[in-house]
Amino acid sequence: MAVPIPYRRGLFHWGLHLNEDLKYSDQGMSLTENAETLVLFAYPDPASPLAKALQARGLWQRVLAGGAIPPDLGSLNGAPWTGGWGHTGPDVRPGMVITRDMAVDWLRADVRGAEAVVKRDVKVALNQEEYDALVDLVFNIGSGNFDASTLLRKLNTGDTDGAIAEFARWNLAGGKVLGGLVKRREAERVLFRLGANHARAAA
Repeated sequence: MAVPIPYRRGLFHWGLHLNEDLKYSDQGMSLTENAETLVLFAYPDPASPLAKALQARGLWQRVLAGGAIPPDLGSLNGAPWTGGWGHTGPDVRPGMVITRDMAVDWLRADVRGAEAVVKRDVKVALNQEEYDALVDLVFNIGSGNFDASTLLRKLNTGDTDGAIAEFARWNLAGGKVLGGLVKRREAERVLFRLGANHARAAA
C-alpha cells in the first residue's frame, strides 16, 4: 500500500515517487551544456596531478583547445578523463577523439542518471525549476556527494531556504575554489530559488 509522504508546502502526496513525471527541460539542458562546454577529445580532470602540472606551465588552455600534452608529463595521472559535455568513465581514454554523436549519447545517458538520483533521493515535491537545478547539481557533483549532502538533508526536512544556501558550498575541485563552479552553483541556486518562489506564490 502506498504511504503518504509529507509535501514541504503543507500538503501530502500519496505514493513513493513524488517527482516521477518531471523531465529535464530544455532550460536545464542549456544550463548543463553551457556549464560543461563541448570538448571532442579526452582531457584530464582539472584537479588531477596532470592538469595541475599543465596549469603550472601555462599549458592548460592550450591542451583544452586540442594541443598535445608534453611527453615529460605523460606519466602523470589525469583521471578521471573527461570528454563531450563533462562525461567521465572507463569509456573515456587518454588520446581519444570523440564524435558529436557520441557526446550527445553520453550527455543523454548522464542526464538520465542524474534524474534517477533526484527522483530516488528527494522526498519532497519539486517543480520544474527546482528539479532542473538539482539534476544539474547531481550531474556535476555525482550521486554519492549529493546523497551525503546537507543540501539534500535540509531539503527533505522542509528547510527550503537552508537548502538553497547550500548550493554555494559546492564550489571546490581538488580543494580549490574554481570560478566556473562558483558561477554554475549560482546559476543553479537562482533557478532553484525561482522555483521555490513560484511554489510559495501558488500555495
